[in-house]
Amino acid sequence: MRSLSSCERKRILPTEFLTAIVHELKTPLSAIISFSEFLKDNLKNPRSAEECADYAKEINTAATEMDELVHDILDVEAASLSGNFSVDLSKEIDLGNVIKRSVKLNHDYSLKRNVSLKTEIAINLRSIKLDSKRMKQILTNLISNAVKYSPKQSEIKITARNSFENNQEFLEICVIDQGFGMTNSQIQTAFQKYQTIQNPNSGSVDSFGLGLPITKQLVELQSGKLEVKSQVGQGTEIKLKFPYLM
Repeated sequence: MRSLSSCERKRILPTEFLTAIVHELKTPLSAIISFSEFLKDNLKNPRSAEECADYAKEINTAATEMDELVHDILDVEAASLSGNFSVDLSKEIDLGNVIKRSVKLNHDYSLKRNVSLKTEIAINLRSIKLDSKRMKQILTNLISNAVKYSPKQSEIKITARNSFENNQEFLEICVIDQGFGMTNSQIQTAFQKYQTIQNPNSGSVDSFGLGLPITKQLVELQSGKLEVKSQVGQGTEIKLKFPYLM
């Protein structure tokens, strides 16, 4: 277990923390509602029994993940007060499953926004020790943000591959959207706590500016780097790079 000290120790007020909780819980709660509505409409149809069983399993999984998320949020609150997060790097990660779950949690949200999610995972990825729960938290947040700031009928691509830089091999994960993009100044704002960027889709902001700063800290805590390339009117690419041990 390792910890990372935050440069800024600012207490979250009760109303602020409540807003953050609502924002973080929306994705798994939306999945539970969607899956349960399917069951309600199809439970009496014998031909749908197997599919209903699959959806019941998804409801259970989403509820379990929401329970985990509640504990994560409490962890975030504690970390905001103490300035410390922690990760468990003792086990190798099943990256394919983490990406699959992160995409699944955003599936209903992307359908409502009429945005498609595509994944490309290289078959030659090496084993790497990362925190599976934290990685799901990271990717779920990045995909959710990409969906939120993407126009209708656009595509978001999630990729994982090996890359090299200065004779060092990395696991490289990218979330690439065709959204409205950001200026350099907006990128800096997006990664500051309690700072948000106006959403061109709605003209309003439906988050409290905690997701991206926390995501960046959790990436760096696992010896990773987070890089952002964005162009207004063209979209945004967020790249995560985690070094393979020699």
